[in-house]
Amino acid sequence: MNHIHDYYKKALDRLPPELIPSLLEAGFCFGFLDPVSNIISNTVIHELGKGKKRKRPRRATGSTKKSTSEAENRRARCKTISQIIESSKDFPMKPNRSGSEGAGIAVWSIRGLATFLTSYFRYLTIQDALRYLRLSKADLLVAVHLIQEDYCSTYTFTMHDMTAKISLGCAAISSAMHPGVVPAFVSRSILLASHVDEVSSLLLPTNSCCCISRSTINRLSELFTLTNDMIDDDPRRPMQHAISRMQQCRGRRKTAVVPAVGLDYSLKLLLLDKIHVLYLKAISRIPRHELCSRHHRGLLKAGHCYGPFDPVTNIILNSIWYDTVFPAEREFEIEMISTKKLARIECLSLEGLVAYVCALFPAFSAYQATRYLLISNAQLDRAIMGAKEDGHDQAFPFSHSEAYDAASLAACHPSPTAFVEFATGVVPTMGETLRLTLKVNRMLSSSDVCTISETLSQKFPPSKSPKLVPDLNMHASNIIAGKRMKFKAFQSAIVKRVKAALLRYAQQVGQEYELHVICDVNAEIPEHGICYIPGDYKYPFSHMNILAKRKGSQIADADAVPTLFFIECSNIDEDVASLCCPILEPSKDAGRCFHCECEGIKIIHPPSETYHGRCTEFEDMASGKNPVSNEELISQGKYGTLFIDTMEDDCVYFDSSWDGDFAVSINEMEQDRDEEDDFSWLKKETQELMAYNKGLFVNS
Repeated sequence: MNHIHDYYKKALDRLPPELIPSLLEAGFCFGFLDPVSNIISNTVIHELGKGKKRKRPRRATGSTKKSTSEAENRRARCKTISQIIESSKDFPMKPNRSGSEGAGIAVWSIRGLATFLTSYFRYLTIQDALRYLRLSKADLLVAVHLIQEDYCSTYTFTMHDMTAKISLGCAAISSAMHPGVVPAFVSRSILLASHVDEVSSLLLPTNSCCCISRSTINRLSELFTLTNDMIDDDPRRPMQHAISRMQQCRGRRKTAVVPAVGLDYSLKLLLLDKIHVLYLKAISRIPRHELCSRHHRGLLKAGHCYGPFDPVTNIILNSIWYDTVFPAEREFEIEMISTKKLARIECLSLEGLVAYVCALFPAFSAYQATRYLLISNAQLDRAIMGAKEDGHDQAFPFSHSEAYDAASLAACHPSPTAFVEFATGVVPTMGETLRLTLKVNRMLSSSDVCTISETLSQKFPPSKSPKLVPDLNMHASNIIAGKRMKFKAFQSAIVKRVKAALLRYAQQVGQEYELHVICDVNAEIPEHGICYIPGDYKYPFSHMNILAKRKGSQIADADAVPTLFFIECSNIDEDVASLCCPILEPSKDAGRCFHCECEGIKIIHPPSETYHGRCTEFEDMASGKNPVSNEELISQGKYGTLFIDTMEDDCVYFDSSWDGDFAVSINEMEQDRDEEDDFSWLKKETQELMAYNKGLFVNS
């Protein structure tokens, strides 16, 4: 807060006394300029917006009157800064305005700064936002850059990014700005920042005159009225200015062994985001027939991203190896990968990666291992190299088998001993052959997958079932059968919506696409914050990611690799227009979605499109209208991501040849159930989904 008070002192020295009331009303220090320039420009914006004719200060007629005027101005500035400091005491950071009577402009500014950061960065708590503001001396864009460094982000901040605009609007709302003027405030802030070089020069103090001149105010007024087509500056310039200011903050920040509160979980969730993108890439490289008829099982049971190759290659190779060595009792085709089981294999992969790195560097905390993995994009050899370059001591003597053993145990691998033998033996015997086949910059062919499977089976022949899997009791059998029926009904309903969305998209762009596979689904998207609608189906919209391939493309073409799409579609009316758009760079920062984050579902949303959960819900959080706070959003999402209940989809993938632990577990769960239980609840759910698939839902 002391830094903010100092900014207000400097701004008061630069502003004419008649603008002091506007400073106290709306001179916020957040925006895309430096803090003092933000205060001055926001004050001028507010003054010009009053629509009043300002009185020109009377000219002094003599040296005595001049000195008297200067003394009065100094007293007015001293009184104002004292008022700002006094009104900054003992106010909470919560966005709820009910306890904010009497809060001053500095309090609203710090709330706006923190709200921008928590609205822009997912997984960032208020406490961590305030820590970054202290490190950045309450300079918003410097704080953004510091967080991007800690988050190992490769995304370059630009003020024209939709998430940045929404976040600035949330900052204004949390600062008690009237909602009706927020869009104009955001627009004018971006216009000013688009001319950051000129504005910085205009507001730079001069020796001859401390106060900004009438011509400066007039020029700022002209900049406020420019249209978007008159913006010609580089949108990255404001951040470049911030980086030059950031040099003052350097030298005091080191990577800690024990992270700041919340940062360990933030980095873990960010690493999961990166791992999820790697899985989408791997899924896009497996031919549709081989993926959907066979290797979806190996992917979801043992397709971990750690191993002797890069993460994408490891995912593909581990999936094919598991299906080759532990063949399924029954194979079944899918068109939709289980969202929860995909999330779980990603979480288990993260645990395995961290365990592997910690086995190599025994002095490492989980946080340190996570950070090196985040920097290296989950690639083990790069993470290890980075740790060595930073002077960390590796375990000696080192054993790959021990490290893989630690990884497979941490990842709850279904066959840890067999995996260690595979991971340590595959490279010396057939590494080069597999490398040539597994060039993951293209889509594999069916013959490639067959070659890989045959090559692996020569060294690692199929295992025989241990025959230790107990028989299922009647109730457990009924549960598994019912869950499989429910999965098929839900899949059919989603596939129907996806194909309709792809058809509409083809009509828009003139290019047809065929479905590769559905990757992630959140079928519980409300409208305008209302979760339930009349009728049997409770949520009106779904969000999903799919992979789809252009029709007519050849296997040898680069275009043959499926494209990732985001779809928002109606759950109740097929005629409602859907949003269907490609995600061209899924590794870059994507748009936020309140509803998907709350569920912990890692659907990648488009950066420049509007959809349910993008804006209104975050604005309501900023104003305190949303019953879910930022901390609760993070907590609920973390629980949904890291503590996943996959019992339902485990039933779908139950294999009586290999899944002994699951058989024991479900038998124990169902042994005390009433023998006369007819599972009517499960039948009803399945019938509802089947009816939905046929379009029979009618609002009551």
